[in-house]
Amino acid sequence: MTDLPADPVADRAIDARERMKQAAQRAHRNRSVRASARLGLLANGLVHALIGGIGLRIANGESGEADQLGALSAIAGGPGGAAVLWLSTVSLWGLALWQGTNAAFSVAPNRRILVFRRSLNVGKALGFALLGTVTFAVVLGARSGGPEVVREADAAIVESPVGLFLLLAVGTTVAIIGGGLVWRGVRRNFREELRYLWGPTKVIVLTLGVFGHTMKGVAFLVTGGLLIAAAVFADSRWVGGLDAGLRYLLTLQSGPVLLNVVAAGLIAFGLYLMARAAFLRH
Repeated sequence: MTDLPADPVADRAIDARERMKQAAQRAHRNRSVRASARLGLLANGLVHALIGGIGLRIANGESGEADQLGALSAIAGGPGGAAVLWLSTVSLWGLALWQGTNAAFSVAPNRRILVFRRSLNVGKALGFALLGTVTFAVVLGARSGGPEVVREADAAIVESPVGLFLLLAVGTTVAIIGGGLVWRGVRRNFREELRYLWGPTKVIVLTLGVFGHTMKGVAFLVTGGLLIAAAVFADSRWVGGLDAGLRYLLTLQSGPVLLNVVAAGLIAFGLYLMARAAFLRH
C-alpha cells in the first residue's frame, strides 16, 4: 500500500496555525501583558462596584446613571480621575489581549467544545476591548448630545425594520449572556479562572463569585428582555442599556428590594474581579 502524496498547501496552513498559536502563547505569558491584565481586572472591578453603588442610590430615591458610562464619569470627576481613566484604558486593552490569547491554551475532549471555549475567550476579549474603548472616549471628553438626542436615536431605531431586527438580535444576545452568567454563577464554573484557594479566602471569593455572577446575569436578562420587548412592540420606551434594566426593577412589586439585591450583586461581582486579579490562574 503506497503512502498518499504530501499536500504542500495543507502543510503550510498547519505550520501557519502552529506559529500563530505559539505567538499567542508567548504574548499570553509576557509579564507586561499579564500585569496589564491584573490592572484591567481591577479597573473592571471598580467600574462594576461603582455601577452597583449607583444602583443602590437609585433604589433609595437618589439620582445617577447606573451603567458603565455613569461609573466612568464618576471616576473622571474625582481627584486624579483623568490619570486613572488613562491607566484603565491601557490596562483594559491589555486585559483584552491577555484574554484573547488565552484561547491558545484551550483544551477540550472534542472539537465542538474546543471551538466553544475558544469563542468564549474571544468574546470576553472583545467585551474588555469595548470597555477600554468606552473608557478612552470618556477620558477624551466624548459625551452624548443629551437626553433629546438619545430619544431621537431610539425612535429612529424602532421605526426601521433593520433597526428592529438589530434590536432583537442585540436583546437576544444580552439575554443569552445573562443566562450564561447565572448558570456560571450557580454552577461555580468561574473557578477555572482562579488558582487554587483554601480556607476563609476560598469561601469569601467563591461567595462573591456566585452572588456576583448570578445578579449580574439577572441584570442582563432584564436588560435583554426590555430590548426584545422594544423590538416586538416597536416601542422606543423600552430601549435602553443596563441603567434602563436596573430602573425597570423599580416598577415591579418590591422593586426597591429587588434593585438593592441586584445592585449589591454588582458590587460583589466587582469585588470578585478584584480577587481574580489577585488570584489569577494563568
